[in-house]
Amino acid sequence: MLSAVLSTGLALGCAVPQLDRSEEAAERVRAQDLGTLPYHPLVYHLDLSILAYQLYGQTLAWPFDPYYEDAGPGREALIEQVRAWAEATGEAQVEEGVGIEAYRGPGLLGGFDDNPAHDPIVYQYSRLHPWSHTLTFPGERWTEYRTPRRITSRIGSAWMCTRALGATQEDVEAGLDGTVELHALPARRDDADPDAEDVLVAFEGGTGDKGEPGQPASQSLMGFALLRATGAETYDVHIAFRGSRSGSAGRAVREALSTGQAGGNPDWITDLGYREVERPLVSAREGHAVSRGMATSIASILPQLFHCLDHVGGRERAIAPTHIYVTGHSLGGALAQQLVSAVLLGDRYGVDGPRMPDSLRAWPWSRMKLITYGAPRVGNGTWAEALSTEALRSGFFVDQLAPFDSEAVGVTAPEILPRLNDPEQPAAYRVLTPSDPVTTDLIAGGAHVGQTVYLEEGDALEILSHGDFAAHEPTNMRALLLETLRDPERLPAEAWAYHEPATLTPERDALAAGTRAEYALLVEAVRGFYEREDLWFDGDAFDAGVTVFMSFLEAE
Repeated sequence: MLSAVLSTGLALGCAVPQLDRSEEAAERVRAQDLGTLPYHPLVYHLDLSILAYQLYGQTLAWPFDPYYEDAGPGREALIEQVRAWAEATGEAQVEEGVGIEAYRGPGLLGGFDDNPAHDPIVYQYSRLHPWSHTLTFPGERWTEYRTPRRITSRIGSAWMCTRALGATQEDVEAGLDGTVELHALPARRDDADPDAEDVLVAFEGGTGDKGEPGQPASQSLMGFALLRATGAETYDVHIAFRGSRSGSAGRAVREALSTGQAGGNPDWITDLGYREVERPLVSAREGHAVSRGMATSIASILPQLFHCLDHVGGRERAIAPTHIYVTGHSLGGALAQQLVSAVLLGDRYGVDGPRMPDSLRAWPWSRMKLITYGAPRVGNGTWAEALSTEALRSGFFVDQLAPFDSEAVGVTAPEILPRLNDPEQPAAYRVLTPSDPVTTDLIAGGAHVGQTVYLEEGDALEILSHGDFAAHEPTNMRALLLETLRDPERLPAEAWAYHEPATLTPERDALAAGTRAEYALLVEAVRGFYEREDLWFDGDAFDAGVTVFMSFLEAE
């Protein structure tokens, strides 16, 4: 059967696209004008997507075990204690009007509708410091986010935009005064260039809501907008969304798959809310349907995103940006697609829509550049084709019998860089490895947005059989970009690294996971990392969080 499907796909003209990964092709790209971009835009925007993960990681209250993976058999009991603490803490925070130092995440902590089926992942946005690398331990290995200094050192000021404590989602989406708050985040050390002018504004949003009654979202940092100076008064805007974060992916899928009883990791609930529904916020056109999980999430994000762009961008700048880029990896790429659609095809945030701030109406929204990495399909073919070809004037491909997009281009395609630099043209590129199962077209439902850019030639048999989740990893995607572009002088070498547990915690005993002694080793590994790397992090907030966490554990 598999060979028959493969033969059918190839017979329909889906030959493996020939990608030019030669030194000559790389040399031609190196000779192209970067414009005002610091380095090649496909690498740069992947690095911005990694920065979105990095900022998210910084906000985790317990980065040494944010998803309770190390608790072992005591995981459920630990989660129940966290929820009891969150209920008491949330009531006090709302009553006292705590600001950026408040604990966030579960609805209980914000005075919002709460979903007891969610894992109570806890955050604290006051810990944000985009100038520092970030270390987390989601379960199997340590993850270090190391966004290049060529991006972060240019940031002169940072902000966080959140839903106000106690504000209902309905009031936020209606734009009622006082329901969205903007918080300044000072640089605690001299980590930026003295003349840094870039402005970063992170924003909060919800995941874990498929649109089912009685299943509200949990809140977390979902991405950021970077206003990047390109001249004395000119600037570009880059909007980046983070992808999913969790511990055990297997458990996350099992718990999140149900429609009426979805639970566990909130990000995965959103990921698996793929049933297509009409959402005029995302597209008001007849026949357009989009994935309801993503549509519900983007609806919770847009009020914060446009509030921060209005107050930090539109009202403070005499002119509009030259370019607007929108990017993200995985879940982030899905949300990026729906943001662009909401502005170009939706009924509320278009340039003439009732929720578009007046200060932003003159921005070049119709010429947005969408760049996604390993992004899934998040809408039907009618919607995806209209967004790709009509709104963004880019390529479009859907063929469930074909393992490859025969119209795909490679990273060295000469038209990519000029198109992304052209202030008069929109663009949409979907960057992926052919064997990435998240991007597959072989399962019925939906279509992709944008011109396909393959990072390498794919193996049809592997694609048709199961795919390779390693192909979805940002680290591997970035390595392929660097290998193809061959530009070590201009392309930063690394932005993300993994460390095996024994590297940072050599004394750790996996059989004793979940004990106070083992958690103490994880805590010291985090603290030691920042000391060795000479990175700033909020030690006081970290220690306070550790004290809270240790109080949940039984005395040994």
